[in-house]
Amino acid sequence: MKYNVQLKVYEGPMDLLYDLVTKHKIDIKDIAISEITKQYLDYLDAMEAMDMEITSDFITMASKLVEIKSRYLLYLQREDSEEEDPRIELVERLKEYKKYKQISKELKEKADEEHERFFRKKEEVIIEDELSLEDVSIAKMMELLPKLLKNIDKKEEEPKNDALERLVNRKIISVEEKIVSLRRTLATKDKISFLETVDQSDRGDIIASFLCVLEMIKEKEIIVTQDDFFEDIVIVKRTDKMLEYSEEN
Repeated sequence: MKYNVQLKVYEGPMDLLYDLVTKHKIDIKDIAISEITKQYLDYLDAMEAMDMEITSDFITMASKLVEIKSRYLLYLQREDSEEEDPRIELVERLKEYKKYKQISKELKEKADEEHERFFRKKEEVIIEDELSLEDVSIAKMMELLPKLLKNIDKKEEEPKNDALERLVNRKIISVEEKIVSLRRTLATKDKISFLETVDQSDRGDIIASFLCVLEMIKEKEIIVTQDDFFEDIVIVKRTDKMLEYSEEN
């Protein structure tokens, strides 16, 4: 009878090392270096037995652990030694990794909370691969959206009852409505600031406006420009397309 044994996959050597320390509830400040080194090497042996690829990072860490173990044994034999405990370097790295793990966990929790706050489906805008955007930079729009939504997050820190009332009374703006509105605006002027087309206090309006601009770029009705990296994005109409729209309406 064959048994299928699965090994946990780690992001890197520090991830494995941190798991070995925390799994056995060992105080990071008092690492049992001999035991941890043995368990680490045992894991690499298991990986090799299962034909799993062992990257150079894991091997480098194994060598480092063996070195620290040897230095620590010598350190223990020298009672009056003024040398620093060889484990300290590893302890500091594990402390930093622990902070990284905690921050990653908090960011994931915030991302999950943000996902639950959406109350309507996203409207998909397909950007064709063969579409030539000439001097248009979609990246400029992608840089602007997170900044606008970040401002919304700060403003939305309010009591739940107030937030619920605001949500119930909110008028949902569709992408189609934003397109019609922007077309009307550009029928009387050649360009307009993107921020002038957006209600910066309304997440739904920001997203609808953003999708509206992407859709009109795709249809070659507009281009977007930016004079400087930190300045607002300007929407500029393509005269030929806007003339067609004016004739149709």
